[in-house]
Amino acid sequence: MSWKKTDQADILNSVDAARSEIRYLVTDYPIDTLVGRYKEKAPDEGDVYIPDYQRSLQWLEDRKSYFIESVLLRVPVPPVFFYEVEGRLEIVDGSQRIRTLVEFVGNKFRLTGLEKLDVLNGAAFEDLPSILRKRFMNSPIRSFVLEEGTDESARIELFRRVNTSSKQLTEAEIRKGAYQGPFLDLVVKCANTSLFKRLAPGKGSRGNPNPESERQELVARFFVYSKFYQEFTHDVRKFIDRKFRTFNKDLTNNDISRMADEFNLVMAFIDALNPKAFFRENTQQVPRVRFEAIAVGACLALREKPELEPKDMDWLQDVEFVKMIRTDASNSGPRLRSRIEFVRDRLLEDQ
Repeated sequence: MSWKKTDQADILNSVDAARSEIRYLVTDYPIDTLVGRYKEKAPDEGDVYIPDYQRSLQWLEDRKSYFIESVLLRVPVPPVFFYEVEGRLEIVDGSQRIRTLVEFVGNKFRLTGLEKLDVLNGAAFEDLPSILRKRFMNSPIRSFVLEEGTDESARIELFRRVNTSSKQLTEAEIRKGAYQGPFLDLVVKCANTSLFKRLAPGKGSRGNPNPESERQELVARFFVYSKFYQEFTHDVRKFIDRKFRTFNKDLTNNDISRMADEFNLVMAFIDALNPKAFFRENTQQVPRVRFEAIAVGACLALREKPELEPKDMDWLQDVEFVKMIRTDASNSGPRLRSRIEFVRDRLLEDQ
């Protein structure tokens, strides 16, 4: 894409406007403060806490030990990012580092695999000399605190950009942190039903290591596309984000109940037709484009003909359909509509 020459003042104004959307302060919290204010078992009581959207994955002990060694050596470590919520600090990025500090100070693991400080291999925090323990607790951790009340769009942009760990947050995890509301609750609830866990175990085709977040991504797409698929043009992420906010703002309790019932009805219909319909052939992977086509197509067919009887889905192997669900078609509005309507029409034609 070629760059369109723009007035220098307009460029500066655009950059300044975008920067002003994010308000934050920079501070250095000593480890003693972070550990003392953190609560794992009773997060409602902790001034520093990990929200629900954060990954459940944990560092292995060799990685924890390497991080602790860096702190002991006073080597600069990546900063921690917080979001201020009613005076408390929600961890946006850095949960593994803070958990590691808390566990080490609590003597929950022993150092292992250290090369620079190999003399400490096998040692717990309580085994360190008193002076070293005090020095460790006084070590500062650079922290960025996003101020409460920051515009929601700016906040989610921060979630996407300040991900310093090697395991990036998924889109579902980001939305779970940024878009609290009734639609999020509905997505989480539907993604955790036993039937959906069986139909879509969460083993996606994009390497998402978190089955729970992958199922939530699929459910969010089901609800968004089953209502708005004709509006989609390109950029799945932005489209889902925008409709996520719309649903959170507009849905009533009756809407939530109706949508949950429809989701369960569609999944039961798919289960009766072919419980492996979402799976890529000979695997348990559920490609998103395949899921969208089948789930939303079935939903539209049932809306048009509620008495639709499950028969077979042999046409899922058709060359035409296989071409429609290639992953390179995921960002195309016309292709999204063609594969969804293909499934809808084939289900209705079989009657």
